[in-house]
Amino acid sequence: MLSRFLSRFPTLVWAPVRFLPLVCTLAYLFVLCHPLNPGPADWVLGLVSATATIAGGRFPLAVTITQSALLVVGTRVASATAAEVLLFVFAAIAVGELTMRRAGAQCWVGGTVYVAAQVAVYTQTFDPLLTPPTIALATLPPVMLGYYIRSVLNVAMAAERKRQTAVREARAGERTAIARELHDLVAHYMASVAMRVGAARLALGDREPEVAQALTDVHGTARTALNDLRRLVSTLRDPATVNDEAGAALAEPDGLAGALLAAVERARGTGLILDAEIDPAVAALDAMRRLAVLRVVQEGLTNVIKHAGTRARASLRVHTGDDEVRVEVRDDGGAGAGGHDARPGTGFGLVGIRERVDLLGGHMRAGAVASGWELTVAVPAGVPEAVR
Repeated sequence: MLSRFLSRFPTLVWAPVRFLPLVCTLAYLFVLCHPLNPGPADWVLGLVSATATIAGGRFPLAVTITQSALLVVGTRVASATAAEVLLFVFAAIAVGELTMRRAGAQCWVGGTVYVAAQVAVYTQTFDPLLTPPTIALATLPPVMLGYYIRSVLNVAMAAERKRQTAVREARAGERTAIARELHDLVAHYMASVAMRVGAARLALGDREPEVAQALTDVHGTARTALNDLRRLVSTLRDPATVNDEAGAALAEPDGLAGALLAAVERARGTGLILDAEIDPAVAALDAMRRLAVLRVVQEGLTNVIKHAGTRARASLRVHTGDDEVRVEVRDDGGAGAGGHDARPGTGFGLVGIRERVDLLGGHMRAGAVASGWELTVAVPAGVPEAVR
């Protein structure tokens, strides 16, 4: 649960580091500086300075100015002797983080304020030979370290952008090639099947009603598959969807209920006795989970028809809860079925489902049960989308 939460909010991984200065300040004032007898000014300025560092990630310039002001107040106004070292350290950290996170005018403003604060601190004890090098030693190392970290991060970000661009270009090329093959081969053959089945149905007329009904079902299935292929080819060729899963367009919120119902009706059309219960709230899932639910249902029902037979009894349950969406497909093994230890086939369908489920952080179980075979898939519900 914690790892899933942190994966959604990765910046929180560094949250404990932000509070480290506050912990160090408390330890220093409580334990390490007892000979100096820290007074109220030391406690107040030390804790305020340590607390200000927490906001350095979002407001580095404001924190740098605040820390510089606290440095001047602590050394020239309040005489916070015990907290002086803390004020110097936190001011240096602030200017270093400013250089790391910002560029240009903000860095110049923050650096100037920080140097001016040090000049104000050393005014009474200014030494032409020692004070300038002291200020330089307190300023240059954090500034140079911040600049170095920023340059490294910029190089890493540029490399990541280049990698993402290369991945998008490679995916676009692959999708275009797949779309071309689907259009030139699969769609062509599917259109031929639909045309020939339609012609056979018309030629048969009313002489064989059962055969005519079977041909009608085959023709409808072929037409549906052809339409899905056309939508898939269109999606594959759309540059705007290069980072989306290829089949996501087939499971839109408005179309998911219809797609699930069509899968159920196709299964029933083969003669399978199917009891289906589908939660309408499944349409509110995000696109990846909608597509996963659709593919699990299609593959599960296909396996029932293939292995248990069209005269088997089966049940389909699709439920959504606060934490997960669950799909269950179960059959009774079919009339006269033998053992259920293993089912023949390539197994690529279940492998694909398992890969899809693992990608979403869920789990899958497929195997024999007392009365037949069961496929159970559960994936985290994720962030729901508004049903359009």
